[in-house]
Order: sequence, then C-alpha cells, then structure tokens
Amino acid sequence: MKVIQTTDLVNQLLWSWFQTTRETITLLLQFAEYQAQRLFQQLSNNRLLQLIPCWGRFFRIKAQLTALQGKDERERADANQKKRATNQPREDGRERTSLPSKSIYGLFDNDGRLDVFSMRKLVYERGTHPNERKITWKFLFGVYPEKSTTEERKELDRQMASQYQWMKHSWKQRFPWAATMRTQCDFELSLAIQKHNEDQREMEAANPPTDTYNENSASFQYVNEQQFQKALRDIEADIPRTDRHRTFFQREGLVKLLYLRDILITFAAFHQEIGYCRGMHYFASRFLETLDNETEAFWCFVGYMRRSAWGFTTTGVRRKIQICEELLKHVDPELYDHIESVSKEKLLFCLRWLLLLFQKDLEHSDAVRVLEISALESGKMNFGAWIWRTRREGVEAPAPITSVDRDEITFEVLLCIAVLIQNRKQLLQYQDVNDFFLFTQRMQGRLQLNMLHGDERS
Repeated sequence: MKVIQTTDLVNQLLWSWFQTTRETITLLLQFAEYQAQRLFQQLSNNRLLQLIPCWGRFFRIKAQLTALQGKDERERADANQKKRATNQPREDGRERTSLPSKSIYGLFDNDGRLDVFSMRKLVYERGTHPNERKITWKFLFGVYPEKSTTEERKELDRQMASQYQWMKHSWKQRFPWAATMRTQCDFELSLAIQKHNEDQREMEAANPPTDTYNENSASFQYVNEQQFQKALRDIEADIPRTDRHRTFFQREGLVKLLYLRDILITFAAFHQEIGYCRGMHYFASRFLETLDNETEAFWCFVGYMRRSAWGFTTTGVRRKIQICEELLKHVDPELYDHIESVSKEKLLFCLRWLLLLFQKDLEHSDAVRVLEISALESGKMNFGAWIWRTRREGVEAPAPITSVDRDEITFEVLLCIAVLIQNRKQLLQYQDVNDFFLFTQRMQGRLQLNMLHGDERS
C-alpha cells in the first residue's frame, strides 16, 4: 500500500484552504462592489445630503468621474457601432463579414424564400458558419416554415415573442412561488438572481404583457401542479451546473443562467406531454448561447424537443442502447463478446452519450456540430413517430423490439461505436463492470470529432 507522506498531506490541505479562501474573497469583493454602487446611487438622489459641505464636494467629484466614465463609454459605443455596421446583415439578409464561398444567404430568392434542400446539403457538408446560425437554426429546428418569405418571418417573430412573454407571465402569475429561483451556498448565483429579478421588473414595467393570465385559458387549464413542481426541482438542480464556466454565461454575472431557467420552466409548463427530463438543459443552453436571444432560443428548443423527445423516454434510451449493441456485435464481435462477458448490462455505460448526444463530452464547437447533424436527421424518429409507437389509448406501451431499421442508425449511435472501437485496446483490458463506467466518466470533455476516424484495430 502506498503511504501518503505527512508533509504532502499538509501541503494539499493548505493549497485547498488557499483556493477556497481566494474564491471566498473574490465573491465578497464582488458583493461589496455591488452594494457600494447601490448605496452611492441612493445617496446621489438624496438632496438633503447634498447640502452638507463634505457630501456636496463628494457629489461634485463623483459627477466629474461619472462624466469622464460616460465619455469613455460613448467612445467605446461609437467604436462598437462602427464595428457592428460592417458586421450587420444587409437588407437582403446577407452578412457583411467574411462568409464561405457558398453561403447560405445566397440560397434565398427575391422574396426571401430559402432553398431548404440546398441549405441542408451545405450544413451536412461543411457545417454552419457562426454568422449563418441565427437564420439557419430557425429552419433546421422547425421554427420557420420552409417556404416562408421575409415578411412572413418578421410577422412570425413578432407573434412568437408575444406568445412567449404571455406564456412566461402566465406561469409566474399562477405559481408565484416559482418566479424566483432559490439557491443555497452559491453567492455568485444569488447575486445573479437579484439582478435578474430587478431586470424583469423593469422590463415588465416598460412593456407590460398585452394579455393577462386567464385561469380558463385552453393552453394552461390542464397544468398538473405536481408535475410542474417536480420539473421545477429538476430544473433548479440542473441550472447551477450548466456551462457556467463559459464566457457567455459569465459575461453578465450568470444572469443568463436565469434566462435559461425561464426557458425550461416555460417549456415544462406548456408541454406536459413531453415534460422536463434531467439533461435537457444542455440542449437549451446551446440554443441560448448560439442565438443570444431568449425568445428565439425557446422556440428552437421547442422545435428540437418535439422531434427528439422520444430519445428521453425509457423506451427510447433502451432502444438506442440495443441498436448500439447490435452494431458493435456486427463490426467488432471480439469487443462485444468481451463487454458482454464482463457486464450483463452490456453497453449501459454509454447511456449518457446517447441521451445527451455527447454534449458533455465534446468541446463546445463539436457539440454544436453534433446538434446540427441531429437536426438533419430529425425526420428519422420525430415526435409524431414517438407518440405513434409508445402511446396506445393514452397509456404508454413499450415500443416493438424488431431488427435494427436503417433509419434508427443515427449519428450519435455511429459516434458511440466509433469511440468504443477507437479505445478497444483499453476496453479489452477491463475485467470489472465499474471500469467501463469510469471510462466514460474520464472521457468527459476530452472527445474530439476530428480524432474519431478510421479503424483503430491493429
């Protein structure tokens, strides 16, 4: 047995204490700065204090600093505006920044109708340029009708924004206790919650909802409160762990995590036939970060889940695992036999990969690419097919187990097989079922699409 030296242990404890102390001090400084800004704002509005000589001098100095700061901000804003002017789409919808030679913006006709077949072909062959995603994803994930014109899409955007605000306002009125997220021992997220609540109050005061909540609304009268509460608990457990390390969520002090929460709760409230399953937040965060718009992210998420919800059911996950087992048995019988001899559960350790489409295991750009590919395949197993296969007279029934159909071999299934074959030497050495689960855990965040090619067997 390896003996741990006392000195090494003490050093480890000191280093852990140092890191914890540094993080605590950082959070306290952030909180102090925030509170100081609020205090100065309140004092600045107090006319009685301004009559006191020392405070009057303070306010004059503060006014001068504010003027200088405002000048700097205006100069930065002007520079950013000039920069955005070169990056904004022209009236025909095309980006001014450098785009691929074959741009998706070149596939629109004079009325703004998109050649969807050619668009899907481009996405499949080379992926989507970041400057093309805001428009492309709305077609890929079923937000925009294929033959819609530019004017029709503008009107649709307006209607979707109004409907989303009404839906969010409705569940907040009916379940006011769910409007504010509750967290413990997460100071950074607590500050974000406070700021988000203030922003929401200001937004509602400036633009109050045009329609008020109606208990008898056809869209909302059958909400199961018990199901809603369960979804809320799962969402609030997932939100603090959702990509908070990424610059997009850190930019405004984690406030955008609260936008993500609103998206997920609104979805769970108005889509009870699908509900919320743990892990859906990874997909919603991709839409929010890519589109940088709460309403657009919500409707893309809705479109994706309506076509892919089958994959989040017990039946759907089991079927995917079974398909992987059949394929592995065909392409690498030796590896399949070894896994089967060690584990009766066979490829159950691949569950997270298949359930989340490798969203936790790939680098962000690769994860987005996989999401786009899954959108191209969405017709293979869509939401309507799931209802037809798993529901009978309102009661869920197991999907029929048949031989693997060609349309069931989706990209994430092939990706799973590729990862297993590339790491076959390591997997063949395992003699305990726990080793397989530890293997998938160690792969988290380390997979790269460009490394998964060819047959790695020697």
